[in-house]
Amino acid sequence: MGDIFGFLIVRPLGILLNIIYNAVGSYGLAVILFALLVKIIILPIAYHGKKGMLRMSKLQGQMQQIQKKYANNKVKMNEEISKLYEKEGVSPMSGCLPSFLPLPIMMGLYYAVVKPMSFMMGLSGGAPNTPTGDINLLAQKVGIEITQQNSYTVQTEIAQACNQFFHNGKLDAEIASLSDNIKNLLQPMNFDLFGLDLSVKPTLTLSILLLIPILSGLSAFLSSWILQKMQNNNNDSNAQMQGSMKTIMYIMPLMSVYFAFQFPAAIGIYWIANNVFTCIQEIVLTKIIRHKYPDMAKK
Repeated sequence: MGDIFGFLIVRPLGILLNIIYNAVGSYGLAVILFALLVKIIILPIAYHGKKGMLRMSKLQGQMQQIQKKYANNKVKMNEEISKLYEKEGVSPMSGCLPSFLPLPIMMGLYYAVVKPMSFMMGLSGGAPNTPTGDINLLAQKVGIEITQQNSYTVQTEIAQACNQFFHNGKLDAEIASLSDNIKNLLQPMNFDLFGLDLSVKPTLTLSILLLIPILSGLSAFLSSWILQKMQNNNNDSNAQMQGSMKTIMYIMPLMSVYFAFQFPAAIGIYWIANNVFTCIQEIVLTKIIRHKYPDMAKK
């Protein structure tokens, strides 16, 4: 992961997640509230994107006529479609940004989850086979070795080991030899949500964690289905557009299930919450926009 991505995306997300976590005292609830807050922050972008998608849907009939009229002249067809977009004030890319925004946020959250000491607490170090740095010194105190193999999971292991030290009061005796930076930033981290350890990856073994990929896929399907239903309320939507949306409706759940198995369970919780909030957002924004712009309403 590049330093720029870590500095501009991951660290701010880690700070935000840490603030919410300290406020509510529950890591799982913090991830859910984090997803809600992100939705609220990007709501203006989602509003404009949804409005653009509905406008595009209304233009499908006119676009079909242009495509038939200039079927043998692709250059002229593209020119006429561009003129139609310009006349109606529509950008074909207007609805894409809200769909892509959750991806870098999810990746940023992934790093914030697997490396909480770096991106939530702001501790330095964590490199394999390096004796210096806050995280490396702390790892030595709790008896965990940082290697190339465990470099992406070791921070959660250190955090959980520190939890035991905090719980047993042993860290107070050990912390005197640590730097002031560690003393000021180190805090207990509880990755539990209703008995689930959100720092580990779900597996195919029969356990309660298996519900997270399943719910991730189901919520993604519901989100895609609602998006299709809201978009296709216009009679002008053509068969090609409906076919593309149906394809997405089945691909997205499969991708959600796959990624839920690849990442810590906290990412799956975020994705489920994001999908649920997306469903609510799609229904509410569609009703608001069609009420405000009657020409986009179903005829």
